[in-house]
Amino acid sequence: MENKHNISPFLRFGRIFKSKTLRSLMFIIILSLNVLFIMVLDTRNNFEDIFFPHLDAFYRTILTKFKLTSRIEINVNVWYVYALLYIFAVSFLVGEIYKDYITRFTDKYKARFSSEEKAKKTFTAIYWIIVALVAIVLGLLYWAIGAFNPKYFHTIDFKHFVLQFLLMAVLTVAFVIVSIIFLYVLFVVVQLLAVVVAYFINSVKKFDLRIEDDRKRIGDIDGLVINAEAKGGAGAGAGAGAGYAAGAGAGSGASSESVTKRAKIKPGDMFPSLTTIDLDMVDNPPIPTVSSELTLEEFVLQFQSFAINKHKIYYELPLIRSFLAGMAVSRLIILEGLSGTGKSMLPRMFCEFTGSKKFFSPVQATWRDKTDLLGFYSEFTKTFKTTDFLINLYDASYTDKVNLMVLDEMNLSRIEYYFADFLSILEYPSEDWKVKVYEPDIGQELPSKLTGGYIQIPNNTWFIGTANTDDSTFTITDKVYDRAMVLDFKEKISPITSSYNSDPIQISSEALVNMFNEAKENINKCLSKDETDKFLKLCDFMRDAFDIRFGNRIMVQIQGYVPVYVALGGSKEEALDDIFATKIMRKLDGVFEDYIKDELAKLIALLHSLYGKGTFVQTERAIEKILKRLV
Repeated sequence: MENKHNISPFLRFGRIFKSKTLRSLMFIIILSLNVLFIMVLDTRNNFEDIFFPHLDAFYRTILTKFKLTSRIEINVNVWYVYALLYIFAVSFLVGEIYKDYITRFTDKYKARFSSEEKAKKTFTAIYWIIVALVAIVLGLLYWAIGAFNPKYFHTIDFKHFVLQFLLMAVLTVAFVIVSIIFLYVLFVVVQLLAVVVAYFINSVKKFDLRIEDDRKRIGDIDGLVINAEAKGGAGAGAGAGAGYAAGAGAGSGASSESVTKRAKIKPGDMFPSLTTIDLDMVDNPPIPTVSSELTLEEFVLQFQSFAINKHKIYYELPLIRSFLAGMAVSRLIILEGLSGTGKSMLPRMFCEFTGSKKFFSPVQATWRDKTDLLGFYSEFTKTFKTTDFLINLYDASYTDKVNLMVLDEMNLSRIEYYFADFLSILEYPSEDWKVKVYEPDIGQELPSKLTGGYIQIPNNTWFIGTANTDDSTFTITDKVYDRAMVLDFKEKISPITSSYNSDPIQISSEALVNMFNEAKENINKCLSKDETDKFLKLCDFMRDAFDIRFGNRIMVQIQGYVPVYVALGGSKEEALDDIFATKIMRKLDGVFEDYIKDELAKLIALLHSLYGKGTFVQTERAIEKILKRLV
C-alpha cells in the first residue's frame, strides 16, 4: 500500500492536477505559450520583430544547435491548420471546465429517464455533441475568414506543408514536455520552501505553548499560596507554610493529571484528540445507562408532551411515529421540507428527551468526498487534520447512549459524493460498518478504536440529514432515497396541547433497539400474507402504469417499518401510506408526460377499492400535488 510519508514528489505533483478545472486551465496556458513560441520562430510573422527584437540572436543560437542556419519560414496554410486544431483543443478544454455546471443544470431532468445510468449516458452524449458543434462552428468561422483568402492559394506545396506541420507538431510536444518539467521543478522548490516555513512556524508555536503552560502552572501555585495565606492569617507563619505546601501539592496533583495524559501521547501521534479520548475513558469509564421502563406507545406520547410543555415545539404523533419507525429500519433518516418547519429541532428534542448524544455538522457546498467528513493527511505538515465529525463519531463508541450525527442542510452538496462510503457500508452487517480513515505505516500505533486505520461505526449511531427543498440545493437521488427513511415537513404545525407526562427519560441504544425488535417479532403487528398481497397490487400497478420498479430493499424496510409503527400507536394502513408516499410516489417527481393524468386517476380508484376513501391520506395528497403540476 502507498506510504504517505515516503510518497515521491512526482506523485504529489501529479495530485495537484486532480482538479479538472486546474488541469484544463494549465494546458490552455501551455498551448497558448507554445503558439507564441512558434510565432516568434516564424520569419513570415513580424510579431518577433515588433515586440521581441532582442530575442533574434538568442533564437539563432538555438537554431544553430539544431543544425538550422536560419529561423523557420512557416507556410501560412500550416498556420491555418495548426490554429484550427488549437481552436478544437481549447474548445474541448473549456468545455471540460464547465462540464460540472452543465451536469448540475441537467440533474433536475434525470427523473424523466428510466434509470440514472441512462440519464448519465444521454447527458454525456449531449454534452460532447454541444462542445464538438461549438468547436466546428469556431473552426469554420476561422477558416472562412482566413483560409479562403485567394492570395494564399498559390503558395500551397503539399510536401513542404506536411514537413512543416510535422515540425510544428514536434515543437509543440517538446514545448509541452519542457513546460511540465519546469512546473515540476518549480513545484518541488515551492514545496521545500513551504516545508521550511511550516517547520519554523510550528517550532515557534510549540515554544509559545511551553511558555504558556509554564505561566499557567506558576499562576496556579501563586493562587494556591494566596488562598493558603488568607486562610492561615498573617500571624500563623507555620500554618501558612503548611498551607502553601498542601496547596502546592494539590496544584501539582490537578496539573499532573493533564501533564501525565499529554506525556502519554507520543510525539508524532497522528490522532492526539482521539488518543486523549482513549486516555479519558481509562481514567473515567462511562457509567451504563439505566433505561426507563415504558412501551413504544408511551414513548411517543411522552416525547410529544415533553416537546410541547417544555419547549413549545409542536409535532403531530404520526410524524414522531415515522421518525422512530424509520430509526428501526434504517441508519439514515432524511428530514425534508421547507426551511423553518422544525427539521433540525426534532433530533435536538429527541436527544434532550432521552439523554442521548448529538452532534450537528453543517454541510458545506464544497464537500466532495469522505475527507470532508473524516479529515485527511496533510503532506506538508505530516499530520492528520482531524474533524469534529470524526472525534464525535469516535467518542460515541465508548457510550451506550443513542448517538445522533446530524448533517444539517445535507443536500447543499451531492450526498452520494461525500457520504458514499457510509451509504455502502450501512447496507452490510453491523460488524462490517468500517470506514477507512488513514493508511498507517507498518508498526505505527493508532488510537485503540482506529484498527488498521478504519473507524468502526458504533451500533448506537444514527445519521440524520436535514434537507431543504429549494433551488439552492441539489436534488437527492434515488440511490440515497432508497437507502434512507424520509420524513416530509410540509408546513409548520399549529399549536397543540398534551396533558400526558412530560418528564424526560433515560434510554440506552440497546434498550431502544430491543423495543424495535420485540415489535418486529410480534406477529399481530406484522403484515399478514393477505395484507402484503393487497399492498403488492398497488406496487404492480405502479410498475405497469409508470414503469416504477424497486428492489428487495424497500420491501424489507416495509416489513420492519409496519410492526414498529403499529407498536408506536399507529395503524398498518398509516404505515403503508407513509412508505408508499415517501418511497414510491416520490419517483414520479419530474415526470410531465400527458399519460400521467389518466394513470393517476386509475391509481386513486385502485386505492379507494383496496383501502377505502381517505385511508391513504399522504398518497392522495401527493397525487393531488402532481396533478396540479401537470395543469
